[in-house]
Amino acid sequence: MRTCCRLVWLVLPLVLLGNGCDKPPQKPTGPNVLIIAVDTLRADKLGCYDSDLGASPNIDALAKESAHFGWAYAHAPWTLPSFASLFTSQTPPQHHAGGQLGRFRPLPDDARTIAECFKDAGYETAAIVNVDFLTQTFGMAQGFDHFDHEVRNDNRLVRDAARTTDAAVAWMKQRHEAPFFMMVHYFDPHLVYDPPLEFREQLAAPEDRDNRNWIFGTVAEIVAYRDGKIRFDDATIRRAEHLYDGEIAYTDQQVGRLLDAVDEMGLKSSTVVVFVADHGEEFLDHGGFEHGHTLYEELMHVPLMIRMPGRVQPSLVQTPVGLIDVAPTLCALTGVKVDPAFTGHSLLDTIAQPTETARPILLEGNFWGPPFRGWLHDGHKLIVGPGSTVRLYDLKQDPREQNDIGGNNGELRDQLLNDLKAAFTLMAAKTSGTSQGTQLSPEVLARLRTLGYISTDEDYEQP
Repeated sequence: MRTCCRLVWLVLPLVLLGNGCDKPPQKPTGPNVLIIAVDTLRADKLGCYDSDLGASPNIDALAKESAHFGWAYAHAPWTLPSFASLFTSQTPPQHHAGGQLGRFRPLPDDARTIAECFKDAGYETAAIVNVDFLTQTFGMAQGFDHFDHEVRNDNRLVRDAARTTDAAVAWMKQRHEAPFFMMVHYFDPHLVYDPPLEFREQLAAPEDRDNRNWIFGTVAEIVAYRDGKIRFDDATIRRAEHLYDGEIAYTDQQVGRLLDAVDEMGLKSSTVVVFVADHGEEFLDHGGFEHGHTLYEELMHVPLMIRMPGRVQPSLVQTPVGLIDVAPTLCALTGVKVDPAFTGHSLLDTIAQPTETARPILLEGNFWGPPFRGWLHDGHKLIVGPGSTVRLYDLKQDPREQNDIGGNNGELRDQLLNDLKAAFTLMAAKTSGTSQGTQLSPEVLARLRTLGYISTDEDYEQP
């Protein structure tokens, strides 16, 4: 009975699956929506999450004007399944998008995205993205009228934050009269780490401050690292982390420029702004590096802010929430119909009356390495790994997850494990669609290899 009670948050949305949003009014009058999504951004690198780096003055200023969520969680530790959860308000076992190195699964065509809901409601929709996993190849362009994606065959040449901001501002200036729904995706904190000189001077290691001779995270390096052919010593990782910090500072500058443009166009009071990341990055927190390989806090705890002047009270909200809650919150703020397939909840009540307890948050989906599943509930995180390995952490007492308390808390561990298993059983019984893999063109395969998403010496398994 306890398991059923704990899982009621999943049951109702799943049994109410439908065909999509209701037909909209011809002339929507709701506010604009701007989602600013920064790839690979650790929450604890931002001043509003207690960092003393000084790398994020613009994002910190946004937090002061927003409902700022202190404990927001991605549902997967890499881009495709994490953004799919943001778009569909469903967890990875429900929307199916993801996979691992060598075999990727797109978002199914019959999945309903938040962009589709806003498009059907009469909004102009646009996306500015900088990675293949957010394109139509992987089902992620559903609902966007204007889709701006620059293709690069080298991860050193991906469109930078300044040009991304330029593209976003240009679209806002030429749009039509209808309210808009736009996502702007910044890729800079993702590998490679090579911030502009101004930000190297601010945050890089001493030997890297006055030149751009050293970058970190080329495809050859990361593929060799994942394959176990090379190791990075502590000094190299710390030096790389300083460059990562510089990339965050550079992105922060451009986020500020984007928000200034919204203000200068007279749109601040009529625009909902969401700031979010899809996952973080590990710098030896648990002995590893990069992302997509664990479910620890450095990858799963992400920044989340929602600003709407006059409607959303600026505050620090400490209730744990998941990215599946963003889409229904945007519907609540704009009057757009919530899709019946959404499994998240609007956060407006949580903002008004925060609590320390929350619905369980499900985590899944490694990009490389052994698969893991996770269950976050009442301040405890359960992580289930290969060979039925189970770890349990008390995040209130041990936020860096250094002490597995499962051995001394067997009853709690088993209850959370049973809840996790029941949730997966329920999701497998009824989900929003199926996805058996995607047939990739030679051009996309080449890009994914050069960006480090497929090993250059590995045969990709086509469906």
